[in-house]
Amino acid sequence: MTSVLWYILPLGVAMALSVLPLLAAVLILLRPDPLPVGVGYLAGWSIGVLVLVTVFTLATSVIPSDRGTSVPGWAHTAEVVLGAALMAWGVWSIARARSAPATAPSWTRALTSIGPRRAAAFGLAMNLRPKNLTLAVAAGLAIGSASLDIVDSGLAIALFTLIGVSTVAALVLSYLFGNRRVRPALERLSSWLLSHASTVLRVSLVVVGAMLVALGASNLVAP
Repeated sequence: MTSVLWYILPLGVAMALSVLPLLAAVLILLRPDPLPVGVGYLAGWSIGVLVLVTVFTLATSVIPSDRGTSVPGWAHTAEVVLGAALMAWGVWSIARARSAPATAPSWTRALTSIGPRRAAAFGLAMNLRPKNLTLAVAAGLAIGSASLDIVDSGLAIALFTLIGVSTVAALVLSYLFGNRRVRPALERLSSWLLSHASTVLRVSLVVVGAMLVALGASNLVAP
């Protein structure tokens, strides 16, 4: 159990540092009516993370394993493949973007007019981006292939989810308790993210891919 928790910890941190979910949360909190929409977005984002890692854990758990509560070699191999694919996509995106000016994602304009229900649906949809899908698959592979009992599996899934949604939750809670005091900081963060989100996203694809390759390869060569 402990080895699995240490294994999914960096995956959860990578999920928490995803730039586009953070950008969406900041833009929603700068609306005139931020809290209902922000809570809806947080709920959708959190449910999406939880459902994805649970589904991938259950799918992986049906594959026989003789490694007890440690992660089997095939799961590490899959992680290396996923990481390499993510790195390749990131490098391709960076090379392609050199000739185009940096622009904010087109969906940022829609966040000024959506209600709580659409914000929840948007939060769910944010989980379908390749980087988040890859992280959820990697976490599900680690948890599901380790032959944990239902309680330990549930705890691992809960830990990954809590870490993964922690930054968006922190933004919503900071506005709930800080209100106007945090608005100037949110405005500065919004300005920076809008200017650099595309670049940060492309670089993060390479970084997260490299992390997955390193994690998988190091465990494959470990005795």
